[in-house]
Amino acid sequence: MRLSILATVGFFILALATAPSAVHAQATTGTISGAVTDESKAVLPGVTIVVRNMETGATRQLVTDERGGFRALNLPPGIYSVTAELSGFTSAKRENLTLEIGREVSADLSLKVGAINENVTVEGAATNIDLSSAVAGGVVSTTQIAELPLNGRNFMQLATLQPGVTVSRATARDFTGGFGGTQVSIGGARPEMTGYLLEGTNIADVSDKAPSSMAGVLLGVDAVKEFSVQTHNYAAEFGRAAGGVISAVTKSGTNSLHGAVFEFLRDSKFDKPNFFDPIDAATGTQVNPPFTRNQFGGTAGGPIVQNTLFYFGSYEGLRQDLSLTHLARLPNAAAHNGVLPTGAVAINPLVKPYLDLLFPIPDGRDFGDGTGELRHTDVDPTRENFFVGKVDWEVSNANSMFVRASSDRSNATAHQDHPQFVEPTTTDTRYFTYQDQHLFSSRVLNVARAAVNRTNRTDDFIPTISIPQNVYFTTDPHFGAITITTGISGPGTTATTPVDYTQTIFQYSDTLTLSSSAHTAKFGGDFQRYHFDGFSYSRFGGEFRFTSLQNFLRGTVNRFTGNMPNTDTRRNMRQSYVALFAQDEWRPTNDLTLSYGLRYEFFTVPNDTQGRVAGLLSFNDLESGPQGVTPGTDMFKNPSKLEFAPRLGVAWKPFGDQKTSIKAGAGMFYQPLTTSYYRGTTFRIYPYFAGVDIRTVPTFGPAIQQLLAQGTGLAVQKRSEFIDYDAKQPYTAQYHASVQHEIGSGIVAEVGYIGSRGYNLPFYSDPNAVPVRFNAADGHWQVVPGAALPFPSWGRIRTRTNVARSWYNGMTASLNRRFANGLLFQGSYTYGNSRDTWSGGLIGSSDFENGAGSATSYFHPENELGPSSYDVRHTLVFNAVYQLPFGKSLTGGARQLVQGWQVGVVANYASGIPFTPFIGFDYAKDLSSDPNPQKPDWAAGFNPDSAIVGAPDNWFNANAFVLPPAGEYGNVQRNSLRGPDLKMVDLSIFKNALVARQNLQLRLEIFNLFNRANFATPNSAALFNPDGTQIPGATQITHTATTSRQVQLGVKFVF
Repeated sequence: MRLSILATVGFFILALATAPSAVHAQATTGTISGAVTDESKAVLPGVTIVVRNMETGATRQLVTDERGGFRALNLPPGIYSVTAELSGFTSAKRENLTLEIGREVSADLSLKVGAINENVTVEGAATNIDLSSAVAGGVVSTTQIAELPLNGRNFMQLATLQPGVTVSRATARDFTGGFGGTQVSIGGARPEMTGYLLEGTNIADVSDKAPSSMAGVLLGVDAVKEFSVQTHNYAAEFGRAAGGVISAVTKSGTNSLHGAVFEFLRDSKFDKPNFFDPIDAATGTQVNPPFTRNQFGGTAGGPIVQNTLFYFGSYEGLRQDLSLTHLARLPNAAAHNGVLPTGAVAINPLVKPYLDLLFPIPDGRDFGDGTGELRHTDVDPTRENFFVGKVDWEVSNANSMFVRASSDRSNATAHQDHPQFVEPTTTDTRYFTYQDQHLFSSRVLNVARAAVNRTNRTDDFIPTISIPQNVYFTTDPHFGAITITTGISGPGTTATTPVDYTQTIFQYSDTLTLSSSAHTAKFGGDFQRYHFDGFSYSRFGGEFRFTSLQNFLRGTVNRFTGNMPNTDTRRNMRQSYVALFAQDEWRPTNDLTLSYGLRYEFFTVPNDTQGRVAGLLSFNDLESGPQGVTPGTDMFKNPSKLEFAPRLGVAWKPFGDQKTSIKAGAGMFYQPLTTSYYRGTTFRIYPYFAGVDIRTVPTFGPAIQQLLAQGTGLAVQKRSEFIDYDAKQPYTAQYHASVQHEIGSGIVAEVGYIGSRGYNLPFYSDPNAVPVRFNAADGHWQVVPGAALPFPSWGRIRTRTNVARSWYNGMTASLNRRFANGLLFQGSYTYGNSRDTWSGGLIGSSDFENGAGSATSYFHPENELGPSSYDVRHTLVFNAVYQLPFGKSLTGGARQLVQGWQVGVVANYASGIPFTPFIGFDYAKDLSSDPNPQKPDWAAGFNPDSAIVGAPDNWFNANAFVLPPAGEYGNVQRNSLRGPDLKMVDLSIFKNALVARQNLQLRLEIFNLFNRANFATPNSAALFNPDGTQIPGATQITHTATTSRQVQLGVKFVF
């Protein structure tokens, strides 16, 4: 799919020569265009056009060209009027034109012969179809943002209303809350391939995902004017994302003082219990755990100097105490005495203190294998404060500036399934943007921006009980972890905590726009400087792994991972990103728009200010040198030096009217290898990270320190992470086509196709496993008999390499009515089929709760082909706002009571996401550090459909899977099973009461109106114990993907 260097350079030269590139890529602004004619429909050149913002008084003056046309570019969203004047003709004016972000509004005018001081005024009524843009996507309007029910008041949820956008329900900690917020897949791309812009500047978090906080929301809904979602074929002006682009614009002050004060209350007294909440033994009814949330704040905006200088500010606070029910699977009372269903076990004296202290006895149902269920409900507090301030300055009709700063700080404490550990986390996100827009003439415009995006996060795992220092595994002050791979809830820290990091992005961009009668060309550049500073301890306290409860009681350790005392995980990484683009929008006729462009993106290889990075130039170096790597070398070779991305698009009005548009486009989109790609690896690069992976562990407990004191060797293998030194640049090829038609009463219908192919996508696995080969006799992949580990002095060496691929085909259909006469609605359906050879691999071992830690074989990524972890085949979304028309004929108190009611609704249906059943231990004896990816065989007569039972206690039939032949991997495909679907209806009922031109709004919002239990995928899909017996409860679902029915009460005073 890549262009040759010669062809690429040729395309670029052609682009420059013809004033080249793509469509309406206006991230923060819109365009008002039109044609002026006389009564005979003849075009009128030389007409003076004045475009005026009716809220701020800002004006733009233009002159119609030889075609009688005009285009006012880069206008901020708002309400506009357009006036046309020409000597010998009456003037004409159109008022109340609503301009949305990223859209072009048509405002044709007709002049009659007469005196210029005579005028004809026409109200709004611009076309509802964007007739000149080839970009696939949509706009979320001010009305939708303000009036639709939003759980948590997180406006990013509204991005999912657009066709082609699906929620990534399996993204770790993102769907129901937590740092990362609502993550979406756009057009089949990975969630981290979505670009997030605020006022045209990058606001993606350190994982290249949606900005958010510990509440799992993006606050500030009352500060957002509107935002757009570009799902496919965005112009060359945009980049740094191989998926779609979500772009938001904050509100600004106007010539009148406007604002709001609000308070929103949630309380468990109004809610229904979650499906998994405990049952009161005395009453036999479910207990609704306590929950309170207060969200409060206000906005204000107005003039500092009329028509010239404006201010806007917003504050929102969140105070939440959420009680959650957790299900832990723990050794039962009999197991604490060494009695298991399979027989008595002599408990190792070294294990006994840990068993008694860190494994409380369960009080719930017994699983019949020596374990039982412990349900516990705990309060997780969350606190958040969000601020934004903005000043706009209309310096002159030719020059405008703004400065915006925002801050979002949060902290939370999350309890875990294991009842004795909690995770306190803090986030601190700050944005600053300065923009200077200068109109050198009616045909030459320049926009310059400078911005800072700073994200800080701290995360820890701490015990809620006192753990004596003499049972700590190492001298580190953080307790380690005990892992039993058969699904038992083990105590201890996660693989990365404690962690503390700060990413700061300094961004500078400039775009020059040149327009003529037939062309609108843009040329520009974008420079971003990345500073990433922090540390991640990564098992400083050590982890003991056991393959079964029996082995734990006996003290038979399967593996120990930890770190040497001299480990250094602090990093101060620096990297630069540079992009140049040229694009043109050519209108050869009034009915046809061609867009074409080229973008060049380059990034530097990241480096540490203290030189604490190293590259693995070849796997052969692992055993040949004293350290196996080359300190001081780059982590990977730069793959971005010759990466050009062409964009092509066409928009056609086949009938020459304002009712129908056909659009199509294609392009290449690169994903730069910035912080999200190397963040997890840079903390764990040898020799600065001195990790160990001991595969033959002679002891358990603090005695492991004596073994660590011997240093690394064959007994204590080194552990590290690497990036393939020859990693290639990830990119996608996108293409789409659609037909849009206005069918009357402002209703627009659209049907489209979107497709993409992904190349060189990140893939994650451990190359230090026994080699495998294909056994043609039985159709299985087989561990080579008698073969040994390729790198015996090393343990786990998880490595990222960019060899994965993806395929997406989707069909979209939508029906949209913009807000008019009290009614707005939008419905969309998306059929999508997303397949890949890997779905994650950017942040830690797995980006998805329904995915594996790493792939089965590093050298055979094709074996992982299957549905993407975020694949949702069917998505149906509907939203509406309706102002009830009652009471207009009434007077007095009756009018106040009956008039002013409105309802809003958001309804969602999404089919189930895929997941993979695993064997659960190293059955094939490949000695990989990650045994979970090994998959079973299908039992005779079963397939992905017949294996599903469909009950939360037993979602799939464990008997549908059997162990494959000894020494072989099973034939079950990755992500072969499907989890439950999701059905959700949110409802809002508002009462608006006008008080002296102000509005007092009382709000009732109900989330999950019908209280449907939307189940997640099974909590653990590991099926077998090391002795080949089935793991009880492996097919059980233990949590929901959404809340139960919740009610929110609100009051909002708008002035």
